[in-house]
Amino acid sequence: MTKLKAGALVAVSIAVLLVLSLAGCGGGGPDSATAEGNKASSEFIVKSNDKVTNDEGFEEVTEARFPNGHDTDEESSSGRKPIKPCSFVGPKRANEILGGNVKISEHPQGPTCVYKGSGREITVVLSEARLKPILSGARNARPMTIAGHRAYCVRYETTSVVAGVGKGRVLQITGSCQAASRFAALAIPKILKN
Repeated sequence: MTKLKAGALVAVSIAVLLVLSLAGCGGGGPDSATAEGNKASSEFIVKSNDKVTNDEGFEEVTEARFPNGHDTDEESSSGRKPIKPCSFVGPKRANEILGGNVKISEHPQGPTCVYKGSGREITVVLSEARLKPILSGARNARPMTIAGHRAYCVRYETTSVVAGVGKGRVLQITGSCQAASRFAALAIPKILKN
């Protein structure tokens, strides 16, 4: 075979490959076989038994019902009557500690009592919890004695005074440890009486 015949054979082979590759790319117009194939494939829709309704995706909202007839979110799991945290420190003593003009508000979550005055804020919570996890999760836990009872000044993002007050309960007073310990000194004896 001569060089000319070999070159012609290579050129013809390349031309055939090029034509075949273009035909496989669907380069034809709307009347090409590819368009016909797409039209034919759209006629084969898989049938389903799923019902389609106008309100699909919307659920009817019903009123909640409590199994025992009332909401128990703020009740103690032990059945103990809840102690109101705002009863631990009265307005007069709160004013003495925080410097006057104290506003006291009870928040249902917890429940929590919030004392605000002179640009400072103290929150008081009595919860059913274990003290050990609270201490182990703190950045720092400094022991202290308040009203003859073991307490800790702990630091998370803010500082708090925490104390186990018996019966599986923890008193947590958030604020500066100095002010919180003064609140705790008034609260702990009242809690221990209950």
